[in-house]
Amino acid sequence: MPAAGPTPLLRRTGGADGPLRIGVLVSATGANLRTLIDLQHRERDRFQVALVASHGTRSPALALAREHGIEAWPGDFDARCGTASAATTPEARAEYRRRARQWHDGLDARMAAWERENGELDLVVLAYHRWIEGNLLTRYHGRMINQHPGDLTVLDGENRRVLIGNDAVATAMRLGHTTTRTSCFLVDGTHDGGAVLCQGPPVPVRPGVDARAQELDQKRLSDRPCLEWSVRAFAAGSLALAAGTHPDASAVVLADGAPLPLGGMRLTAASIPEGS
Repeated sequence: MPAAGPTPLLRRTGGADGPLRIGVLVSATGANLRTLIDLQHRERDRFQVALVASHGTRSPALALAREHGIEAWPGDFDARCGTASAATTPEARAEYRRRARQWHDGLDARMAAWERENGELDLVVLAYHRWIEGNLLTRYHGRMINQHPGDLTVLDGENRRVLIGNDAVATAMRLGHTTTRTSCFLVDGTHDGGAVLCQGPPVPVRPGVDARAQELDQKRLSDRPCLEWSVRAFAAGSLALAAGTHPDASAVVLADGAPLPLGGMRLTAASIPEGS
């Protein structure tokens, strides 16, 4: 039986000549959303932020979207599902996951209905603080990406990713890392385990800085170029997945047919796109 060939990541729904239509799921300030809006303003023929949705009502990113004329949906996730931190028993965690999946399946159905009226999305970008399971992952398989504030190439002795979860920057600093960086990866059913497309430039840890300040530095210096490269690569149709895997079991990413190392395209400060 012949070996399986590469799997292209991009399924353009609006035609090859139209802009890349992007949906964004947001939680906080909207820094990544602003990056995408800036791309749209600079290159309207290539990028369109078409829809923004949040799990909550207070995200400043919702106001940013509306300010730029983008349809923006608040959510009621915590009221409907509770919080992961409050689910302290196995039974409570199972119930939380059931409710969270049900809530996200509802969001998926709403997005599907919106797409029937407004045209399909090509790419979904997460700047989002909730785990996603269910139909939303299935429908956007291979075209949903997440910005993660940790270097996902750091593996333990069993080839498991070390800097996953919400406290990746603090964990890196506690482990004595002298730099931190952002990883952009394909979202799948794992927790921060998908194929890494790109890593932003490494950001030095300044003496005496705390994790919060380091993360703000990282947002400015690593998040933006990482997201820009990834979205541009999607728009160009240059990304695919190879049949092989890396030691952490994530798929090998191809850029213009060439296999990338674990971590995908690793940017340096010198490779930050102009205007970032």
